[in-house]
Amino acid sequence: MMEVTPQRLKEEVEKGTSMSIVDLQDAHEYEHSHIPGAVNIEFEKFEVEYTDILRDKDQTIVLYGEYDELGKGSESASTLEAAGYTKVGRVVGGLMGWKEAGYPTDGGRES
Repeated sequence: MMEVTPQRLKEEVEKGTSMSIVDLQDAHEYEHSHIPGAVNIEFEKFEVEYTDILRDKDQTIVLYGEYDELGKGSESASTLEAAGYTKVGRVVGGLMGWKEAGYPTDGGRES
């Protein structure tokens, strides 16, 4: 599993790198605040729903939860790796790490 800093993720997004960014918060939290371009797959439903959204096992996939110090992102990344996905990472610090770096979010609130 790759460890992706918020700075690195922002750089890759700005370069137009093809990837899927996956927010693991519940739908309500996602609607309030998420990294721009992220899709939402709730952590509690991840094992059932990820195959519907993440179909290419060779695509770059970056996952995050709210804080994610070896939490939801790591557990979900392990699930993907066990299923044969090859380029999986997690955002170090999760959404809060992204916000603390001063980067914008989409949704109804910034914090």
